[in-house]
Amino acid sequence: MCFNGRGLLKIAGSIVVVSNLLIATAFSAERDEKHSIKALKLVPNKCVALRKGRKCFANIKVEWSTSKKGSYCLRRLSDKLQINCWQGARLGNFKYIFASSEDEQLELVSVDNQQTIAVSTIKVSWVHNSKKRRTRWRVF
Repeated sequence: MCFNGRGLLKIAGSIVVVSNLLIATAFSAERDEKHSIKALKLVPNKCVALRKGRKCFANIKVEWSTSKKGSYCLRRLSDKLQINCWQGARLGNFKYIFASSEDEQLELVSVDNQQTIAVSTIKVSWVHNSKKRRTRWRVF
């Protein structure tokens, strides 16, 4: 087979178009995969108490998203206490009133198979260490 300059140019152009199409498809699939990431976001995720050992209080905004609609529950990881549930949802939000002296983990669980979808932690810190104060009695 013999090709002139124009024939080779058309073939080269077709190869470039096909390769660009393949690359664009790969990037599109990667972008869709990133959007399907499951997430559980807590804002704020830190709570500061005045002294070590004292309860910390905070209003936590909980936001979650998944790639597929379903029934999901938010629960405390330590004792499996259900906090809130959603039916037929891909995303949700909730206002959680936090009161604890220790770190707490929340998890998003699929109701259908009890599989943990995502876990997030609320960290508790303090401004001052608790010091035992000695009470000294003085007469004068």
